[in-house]
Amino acid sequence: MSNRKNRVLSTQNMTRIAILGAISAVLFMWPEITIIPPFYKLDFSTLPVMLGTFAMGIGPGVLIVAIKDLIGLTHSGTAGVGEIADFIMTCAMLIPASLLYQKNKSRKGALISLAIGSVAMIFVAALVNAFLLFPMLTKAMPSLEFILTSTIPFNALKAVVISGITYLVYKPLSPILHGKRR
Repeated sequence: MSNRKNRVLSTQNMTRIAILGAISAVLFMWPEITIIPPFYKLDFSTLPVMLGTFAMGIGPGVLIVAIKDLIGLTHSGTAGVGEIADFIMTCAMLIPASLLYQKNKSRKGALISLAIGSVAMIFVAALVNAFLLFPMLTKAMPSLEFILTSTIPFNALKAVVISGITYLVYKPLSPILHGKRR
């Protein structure tokens, strides 16, 4: 256990975590693609999180998303509610994806783990939107119809985009993410 902890907290990994967290934060604040309804914005900040998670595991992945969301708090228009929701939804994707990918580090394993992580994120996003985001931001509960016609399709689109890009770029970037020179 101590050896694993030392590897995760090595200077090299802490540097990778910080860099990926900073990149993720920039992407989080970068102009997003606005979807209807207008408060749904597609951003690519989950991409560095997933790349770091596949390369280093769950702990570093959670640290990367925490860095992103803590930096995001400085520019928040939601008084932190959006960042908390983002943290929960991103962790819902990265935890199952990482657990599965660590058992089968192959292209097929990556595809399956991203698909299952995506389904988990979509499910958790529906719950977070229904019971956290809407009640805290609008003082109202969303209708089931809204969750089914807006929340789930938007998060499915986001999951497919992030998973697709992660799947395409992880293997080529793997040597860099693992600190190996080509």
